[in-house]
Amino acid sequence: MNPQLAVLLRVIEVTAILLAVTLLATPLYIRRLTKRLTDPLTTLSHTTQMIAGAKEPGAMRLPVPAQPTEVTELAGNFNELLSMLNERQEQQKLFVMNAAHELRTPIATIRSHAQLIERHGENHPEIITKSVGYITEESRQMQQLIDELLQLSCADRLALDLTPLDLSATVTTIMQKIAGTFEQTVTTEIQPDIHITGNESAIEQILVNLVTNAAKYSPAASQITVTLTQQANEAAALAVKDQGSGISAEDKSHIFERFYRSADVRGTVAGTGLGLAIATQLAQLSNSELTVADDQPQGTIFTLIFSTK
Repeated sequence: MNPQLAVLLRVIEVTAILLAVTLLATPLYIRRLTKRLTDPLTTLSHTTQMIAGAKEPGAMRLPVPAQPTEVTELAGNFNELLSMLNERQEQQKLFVMNAAHELRTPIATIRSHAQLIERHGENHPEIITKSVGYITEESRQMQQLIDELLQLSCADRLALDLTPLDLSATVTTIMQKIAGTFEQTVTTEIQPDIHITGNESAIEQILVNLVTNAAKYSPAASQITVTLTQQANEAAALAVKDQGSGISAEDKSHIFERFYRSADVRGTVAGTGLGLAIATQLAQLSNSELTVADDQPQGTIFTLIFSTK
């Protein structure tokens, strides 16, 4: 046989063998690769179906496979979403539990005084006026609590319209509105021509809340000072300073939480524990930050910091 022909036939033979092996191996490889991709996805699919039908889906997690990378990232991202959902569920549970607890107290007081009038009002009419006063006050407290609960619920889904504002003029107008409302002496130190982007209604609500709080926890003969200054970093600082007894370090770490009230004032000073939570939420929606610090030599400073950039 011609040597060249023999070589050619050998090449064809080897090529045919390689082609046959390739044709046989390729489906097996593709099947293995497909299985490697689909098995984790199948597991994720089954687990997500279980999570969807669970009573508390946020408490569950997807298994995170080591490979392939895309599925690993998908499972990790989904678990982060579940963590956020779980945190939200826990917050809602706590919110409902605290709301029920806070509403139970005025309802119990109203019921007890109504029963007192029912049992003894006819023979002791003098108790009627006193009990009706308690009922009226507790009803007012309950209405305030309900209003603030609704406001917090709406604020969770609220998006404020932020517009250019002359903050100096806005604060001046707000303080003029509430002048003479409090027993304390309220003074203002407002730097002129400070401009920000914010929401006037939210600023008014926050400022009134802070001044009202300062008055609530300060002696009648003391002074409350409202200042507005431009900081070196171009931020604007709106501060409310009081001469009250101050706030402990422990209370400072919780004071902006919903329903939180210091043990030092609980039962002695009326309140719902929602005012500062609402103020904080409005501050966040206004691209500002609400902070608390000690004043010297006594009292507390709440500061609302705006960016002027």
